[in-house]
Amino acid sequence: PKPVGRQGIIYGDKIINVANKERKYIYPREGGLEYVANGEIGVVIGEYKGRNWSRKGLPRNLEVEFSTQTGFSYKFYRNEFSEEGNDPLELAYALTIHKAQGSEFDLTFVIIPDPCFLLSRELIYTALTRHRQKVVIFHQGDIQDLKSLSSGQKSEIASRMTNIFIEPCPVEFEGRLFEDRLIHRTRRGEAVRSKSEVIIADLLYGLGIDYQYEHKLSAPDGSFRYPDFTIEDSDTGEQIFIEHLGMLHVPTYKRTWDKKVEWYRAQSISEEGGDGGLLLVTRDEPNGGIDSRRIEQRIREILGL
Repeated sequence: PKPVGRQGIIYGDKIINVANKERKYIYPREGGLEYVANGEIGVVIGEYKGRNWSRKGLPRNLEVEFSTQTGFSYKFYRNEFSEEGNDPLELAYALTIHKAQGSEFDLTFVIIPDPCFLLSRELIYTALTRHRQKVVIFHQGDIQDLKSLSSGQKSEIASRMTNIFIEPCPVEFEGRLFEDRLIHRTRRGEAVRSKSEVIIADLLYGLGIDYQYEHKLSAPDGSFRYPDFTIEDSDTGEQIFIEHLGMLHVPTYKRTWDKKVEWYRAQSISEEGGDGGLLLVTRDEPNGGIDSRRIEQRIREILGL
């Protein structure tokens, strides 16, 4: 058929369905769901004027086979499309993060321009979890900007004042308003990622220990990591890196941590100490709690307090 809709969809195009709808015109009918969900992706496979074409004129409508319903083709009529919008199908050679929600792909390419004012921690999480095998990121600008998207102050959820049972308690942080109950702030006033990190940061602050939170640690080969806390012993000059583990029961989290430990060892950093520094590892208890007294005792031992 001739190009259909505002985007000129034609035979062979990769498309995405943008509305939940029952669709009765399906072939073959037996075994078909007769329903297409918002976000389903497919390919235009017709109408095709072959030897068995019985109607006069050229094909006018679209027939689509979706990846979730292989072997079935759904008909979309030309009169469902208009120049004013609200087309049931759109081209899907590239998708916004919103439209990719709920979908999975073997390989995804994530393109992040700079600036991108709509991007939040929740959106970047969605973008980076659409792949089954591999994700490739094309990022414009400094890589540090990308890391900042994982912080609490980049969360859209934390800035929502939508609790209908409790009066909101907005606080300003770096020029934005957040719900006080949805962010983790230390006594020193910085935003951290978890309540456990708040406890450790406040413990260090209470002991009068100067620390850096997620300070970049670079290796000679150009690789780098971000320890949770970095301390420098003023007497010996030794660097102490504190890492808190809160989700070791999650397989992907544990694998990431194991790789990080290997990286530390390559830099002569370990729990036994080394030329590169000392690694202090703290963990949540099995019940999800944290023993701040044990952590304080260990810090005092290391620094001779």
